[in-house]
Amino acid sequence: MKQRDRQRLKIGYVGVAFTSYFAEEYNQYGRAIDGLRVLSEQMDFDLVSIAYPVTDVALAEKAANELRAAEVDYLMIQCASVASGELLPPLGAVAPRIGIWGTPDPDRDGPIKIHSLVAVNHYASIVKRYLGQDGPMFKWFFGHVDDDDFILPFVITVRALQAIKAMSTATVGWLGGNSPGFYNMEFDAEAVRERLGTRVVAHDFTEIVDRAHAVDESAARAVVADLTAAASEVLTSDTFMEQGARLYLALKGLAEDDGHAALAVQCWPKFQEIMGIAPCMAYSWLGSEDGFAVSCEGDVPGALSMLLLNELSDRPGSSTLLDMTALDVSTGSLLMWHCGVTPRHFANSDGIRWVDHTTLGRKSPQTFGVAGDHVFAAQDVTIAYVGSNASKLLVVRARIEERTVTGFDGTRGWFTAFELNGEPIELGDLVNTLITSGHEHHYAVAQGDLTDELLEIAAWLNMETINRIPRKNYLQRLEVVSLR
Repeated sequence: MKQRDRQRLKIGYVGVAFTSYFAEEYNQYGRAIDGLRVLSEQMDFDLVSIAYPVTDVALAEKAANELRAAEVDYLMIQCASVASGELLPPLGAVAPRIGIWGTPDPDRDGPIKIHSLVAVNHYASIVKRYLGQDGPMFKWFFGHVDDDDFILPFVITVRALQAIKAMSTATVGWLGGNSPGFYNMEFDAEAVRERLGTRVVAHDFTEIVDRAHAVDESAARAVVADLTAAASEVLTSDTFMEQGARLYLALKGLAEDDGHAALAVQCWPKFQEIMGIAPCMAYSWLGSEDGFAVSCEGDVPGALSMLLLNELSDRPGSSTLLDMTALDVSTGSLLMWHCGVTPRHFANSDGIRWVDHTTLGRKSPQTFGVAGDHVFAAQDVTIAYVGSNASKLLVVRARIEERTVTGFDGTRGWFTAFELNGEPIELGDLVNTLITSGHEHHYAVAQGDLTDELLEIAAWLNMETINRIPRKNYLQRLEVVSLR
């Protein structure tokens, strides 16, 4: 899969101080710039630094003009020492998001040299109480650039902002609309674009059908060979395997030609009615081999959720889309399942099998291929969903455990040890929260723990997180949320 063009995140740096303190004597500026430069190389962002000390309003305005001309996305304002509050308004107008950064004094007795913590407090208060709605959003930091107390929260911020920037320039291709009756997946494309910047581009279903028919036979056979080699077993026909390979290449070609970052594709009933196939294998293979997100059943919010997780993850294509399928109250576990779309790197040591779809066509002589069948390996995962026109974000951490009872045929795993918004939550409360709040019934899942990054994204984008609704025996009535 050819990578779409991504603009690199630009982070600015400026240091402010009173000249009567000792910022220069303690190399506050040089140490910060050198350390940020190392982090920029490690984390793949551009650093735009102001090397001179900003000690008066004229210098603050000069630095602000230079940073604005460089079009920085985020500005780190280091209180290299205590500094005048008059320096903040021009610098705070450079970017909509800033960091207010302080460092400790070299000593804890005798004459005070840096006095940075008070400046952080002062500047944060100015943003909240003076600049108000016209001011930037901020996150505060305290510690030297090479201290863990600084690095760990800074890394979370960079990763979150990189994902936000990637989403802001992305497009999602929507093929065939939603599957019938999926009214809860409806969305307002303009509202989504206003919140995330992401554009949704609708395609007629015939476009993918025509592309699949036009795929070169030798190219399709080469993909079939790769699919077969990767599987522990193939229990479907050669015809279905070749059709699935054609669909994979068609979806990949459409995404590349149109520069889409993700796809949302109606997997039923159109593929069965028009092509006589199940498309699950193609979606799975795009995830595992190309690091590309494809949501099933035409779920655009699901595609946005998968894309967001992929942008955050160190494991390309690590996301999938699942249903909440069965409860094991005795162990506090939840079976998450879908009919065969999850990438193969989720699988345990038994690997993935390519099979006929387990639900489409049953109770009839007709079969539809191909879907994946595998059990998830034990691992930490993150569950997320960009819902309600991108105004809400579900953030759940969980652990997948392997069980003797493996769950229903398809791609699946038993999830337990849940945390909602970083706080432990019992299974009953989690399920009640999701059902009572009217959650959209799909769940994007990624490998690894991305909780902090997602919560920071929610904060930067003013997205509401989904809060616990404790399970009760009586009716719990919440406000109705309409997408229409």
